[in-house]
Amino acid sequence: MGKFIFYLDQRGKKNKTDDYKYPLCVRANIKHDTIYLQISQDRTTNKYVKLTKQQFELVFVKKSLDTQSIEFRERCRTHITRCEKILSILGDNYTRDEFVKLYKNNGEVVNNQPFNSLVLTDICNHYIDNTSGRSVKYKSHLRTSVNVFNTYQAELTILDITPSFLEGLKNSKEGLISPATLQSYNRDIRKLINYATNTLKILPATYQYPYGNGGYTIGSYFPTKMVMRAEEIQKIVDLKEFDSPEQKYARDIWLFLYRCNGINFIDLLNMRWDNMKGEYFVFYRRKTRKTRKNNIKPIKSPITNGIKVLLENIGDNSSPYILGQLKEGSNENTITNKCEKLKGIYNKHLREISSKLNLSVPLRTETARDCYATTLYRNGVSKEDIGEMLGHSNSIITEHYLAGITIEKTNDINKHIL
Repeated sequence: MGKFIFYLDQRGKKNKTDDYKYPLCVRANIKHDTIYLQISQDRTTNKYVKLTKQQFELVFVKKSLDTQSIEFRERCRTHITRCEKILSILGDNYTRDEFVKLYKNNGEVVNNQPFNSLVLTDICNHYIDNTSGRSVKYKSHLRTSVNVFNTYQAELTILDITPSFLEGLKNSKEGLISPATLQSYNRDIRKLINYATNTLKILPATYQYPYGNGGYTIGSYFPTKMVMRAEEIQKIVDLKEFDSPEQKYARDIWLFLYRCNGINFIDLLNMRWDNMKGEYFVFYRRKTRKTRKNNIKPIKSPITNGIKVLLENIGDNSSPYILGQLKEGSNENTITNKCEKLKGIYNKHLREISSKLNLSVPLRTETARDCYATTLYRNGVSKEDIGEMLGHSNSIITEHYLAGITIEKTNDINKHIL
């Protein structure tokens, strides 16, 4: 008397892109009636299940056997079961309007639609929405990486990313993006491909991984780091005349970062008065807590007389936080946005100081860490000890900070040339 099948409702929708999502329906053929019944995702908000043609093909035609697809089909099957029960109850009293009314009142709710999209942007969004422990800054970087790849080829899918594609992208960005930046973008894309492969398990068996093993090699590239000379750092320390109180405050912020183990500004922003343990600051780098699972060690920074003077200038005793710029319970978005806003303000004043002192390297909050490592290395401190003070997990990372220091020795070396 009745026939019920799943149907992707493409009626009236022509020339749509491959990633367009159509309503998923139960198509009911009862007597002389053909009825399209949309499958609800959330009855309270009138949201309905929508799938791309590729998703529908995999789940309902090829009947993909991955766990997510099987469970989704089972939940959708309750709608067909409901149709069969309603038709059985109505019997000879069946009318189209009464059938539709009962279906809408009693239809099951289907959640957790299967994810089968191979579009890079979709996979990125799925990764961000379904993984925890990632900072707002990291997520933003991930989206930037995807956008850069999409500028080379619009509506990019993972299947489009081949070794030849990556070489073409590299050549097209030469001179526009630094090698180190392009490498960081590639590492992000590689992470998304690994996520699609190992977690989502949506890639075909014939898929060929584009990185390593004869494919594209990301490599390691550390740009030459230019660091201020010792006498320039001394000029910053000795500076007494400022154009405004805000300019002096920005210099004191930089000097605190420099003297406190070259910490990142976000660590100072999060630093609390109770991080003071006797004559030391003891705290964990925010970056370490977010990215490292093992070998997490606290930073221990001596509270020198110079730091004590700076605390009087930049410290806010009315707040649990040293800078007084955060409130208890601030979320990740608030902290990241506050950090970027304040760095923008301080760096503006630091640029003015750079011009005033005619520094060879622009003065920014980020350069305090380089200058700290530089000063130690110039004075004979071992790379291992420098890495310990910086909170690095291995010497390779420390080498990155020291990469530009030896460039100053080139004059001494080449003075022997006739």
